[in-house]
Amino acid sequence: MNRFTIILVEDDREVQQRLARLVNDHEQFELLSVSSSLQDGLAALLQQKPDILLTDLGLPDGSGSEIIKAIADNKLDCKAMVISGFQDEHRVFSALEAGARAYIHKHDESQKITDAILSMMAGGAPISPVIARLMLQRFQKPDTQVELAEALTERQVKILKLVSQGFSSREIAEKLDISYYTVTTHIKNIYSKLQVNSRTEALHEANKLGLL
Repeated sequence: MNRFTIILVEDDREVQQRLARLVNDHEQFELLSVSSSLQDGLAALLQQKPDILLTDLGLPDGSGSEIIKAIADNKLDCKAMVISGFQDEHRVFSALEAGARAYIHKHDESQKITDAILSMMAGGAPISPVIARLMLQRFQKPDTQVELAEALTERQVKILKLVSQGFSSREIAEKLDISYYTVTTHIKNIYSKLQVNSRTEALHEANKLGLL
């Protein structure tokens, strides 16, 4: 019988204790550490090199997706499962793109966490129904994505590319020889067309649409 080592990253004390208890009570799992923050979780991942990472996304000092991404960045033999209360598209797909193999909603009573972990280690991809529905909705609206991409003007795409390179609005205005006000107006229009609220989200959507 295979045994797997696990680190847990969760800042909600009640959920943390429940998950730790489930893992500790299972004969195939060994819980190496429990962390409550992004920085502690990253340190545990790199020091312990577990078989499995169980992580929340909303941590006090950042996103659990950063810990997931560190697995590939450091070429670790570790599989990541998200156990989170978040179910918005941006966070879900950011975690999956970072390398998560499974995504369980922390309040999903239909999922037995230990069974889901074993399924993941056997090559499965356990996902809570609410997250699966979100994924289906995402892939069932390709025409909307095409419309969003076509809605951006050539100038707006150029501004997005400069934003992705780290230039400020004032620097973009100087590079394109247009006013600062014009740049900020373009950025507001880009947010509206891509249905986002920040530069980070705009760049994320633009990447998905193949604009960058």
